[in-house]
Amino acid sequence: MESGALPVVAHELCHETAGKHTCDKRLSRTELSKLYPRVSYSLIETEEDPYWADGLTRETPSDVAVRSSKFIEWLWSRPEEHIVVAAHSGWLLATFNAVLQVDDSKDATWFGTGEMRTMLLTFTPSP
Repeated sequence: MESGALPVVAHELCHETAGKHTCDKRLSRTELSKLYPRVSYSLIETEEDPYWADGLTRETPSDVAVRSSKFIEWLWSRPEEHIVVAAHSGWLLATFNAVLQVDDSKDATWFGTGEMRTMLLTFTPSP
């Protein structure tokens, strides 16, 4: 990575809803590393997509929400104050509707292609 460059990290938990559609299957870790050499794939543990399964069965919304909650827990553990998360709209929809409590219902709506939103996450311990 270039000196002074911001780190870019791929995280498997931000994977789009898996199954059925080949566009939802990620490339192999090796292929991704060749295509995007500045990205760290240290958090991608498997060479092939672990969520692809049989290519016929669609991942359930509750399974996506569980993955999303694990990602939010990982995010909470990070020391950085500002983090950019780029992900697919289906994953973001699950995150903002099933995992996070949002103050404004418009924040929990479908994300358009390439849409960016600024969010402030405040983590509070559970009782």
